[in-house]
Amino acid sequence: MSYVPTPAPAAPAQNPAGSHSGLKVLTAIGAALAILFLILSVALGLTARSHSESARQAQSDAQSLREKAKETETETATTRTKIAEATNKKEAQAWCDGLTSANADFDSLDRVARDYSSLTATRREVIGQICPQKKSFIEAYAKDTAQGALKAETTACSAGASSATISGSISITGANLAGASAYDVTVEVYLVPGSTTKGHQPVDKQTITVPAGGTGTLTSNVPLPSFDSGSCGIRAVSIWPSGV
Repeated sequence: MSYVPTPAPAAPAQNPAGSHSGLKVLTAIGAALAILFLILSVALGLTARSHSESARQAQSDAQSLREKAKETETETATTRTKIAEATNKKEAQAWCDGLTSANADFDSLDRVARDYSSLTATRREVIGQICPQKKSFIEAYAKDTAQGALKAETTACSAGASSATISGSISITGANLAGASAYDVTVEVYLVPGSTTKGHQPVDKQTITVPAGGTGTLTSNVPLPSFDSGSCGIRAVSIWPSGV
């Protein structure tokens, strides 16, 4: 009997030691990288969204600040206007209260007229709202005073046994004052030894009413002076619109 030798079956191929373990490591690394990329993507998305929301919020805040600044400017302007109005009203009231018949002498009126001309148009407007008659009077007086607002004339001067009689008339000559109102005019009466009243005290003082566009008259009876001869006269010293 003969035998034919047959080759021994080949041993199954063996994986190198650790190949299975290495595959697991690679898989784990890949998974880790994938997770990392996912995290980075999410983080970048959140960051971009956050930046966009921050930009919108910043724009909203800026707009809000502009609106508040505008409101503040408006409130400030309103406050300043109210303060200016209150100041004008207070000063105008003081001006009106300060101009009365008690200080209607020509020197005082001249001063008031000068001060009035330096006031702002707004202040004069407020004065007109508070005391329109006084405003009209001082404006007319200021225009007429340079040419002479009124005329005082002595019409008679006679002596009796124990007294002297002095008569006179007052007329408003200023174009702006005449006809605008009746006026109370205070007149001083003089009886002096010379030809001038300068340096002498009046012997009488009266307030007469001069009608609008007309003439006012007065008569004064005074004791005879100690001197035998002299002169007499009248002088207007103040003017004020009647009933004001």
